[in-house]
Amino acid sequence: MALDFDRSLLGREFDRSEHEPVQAATLIAFARSLGASDPCYVEDGPDLVAHPTWVVTYRGHKMFPDDMPAFFRGQMSFDAGKDVDLGAPIRPGDRITIVSTIHDVYEKTGRSGGMVFVVLRLTLTNQRGDLVAHVDNRFLYKV
Repeated sequence: MALDFDRSLLGREFDRSEHEPVQAATLIAFARSLGASDPCYVEDGPDLVAHPTWVVTYRGHKMFPDDMPAFFRGQMSFDAGKDVDLGAPIRPGDRITIVSTIHDVYEKTGRSGGMVFVVLRLTLTNQRGDLVAHVDNRFLYKV
């Protein structure tokens, strides 16, 4: 199946969300739930930063742009993994803004047939405009 997809949708912002300030207690509880013991993740104070995996807890308001092809809306997909590029550390009090874009759409053929992958990129910045992370969420659709 040849994918009918308008590539002009790639990289275009379709959602922006701003989150409440990050709380120290929340960062510490998250890190402890992972078994982290490094003081920079579990002790309140000026050196406290979010555990690197904290960035995958963020979501935007929309999964896809409103003009995404109908094939992807209402169709069951599978989580096919995440890629994370970290930037500035997240500290208590930071306000994180998320910008959502479709980063890539591509096809592959496997033993079980055709597949389409959609890469939803979340770009996280803090209140100073520093890049905190790019989180690429990969979704697999069977065709």
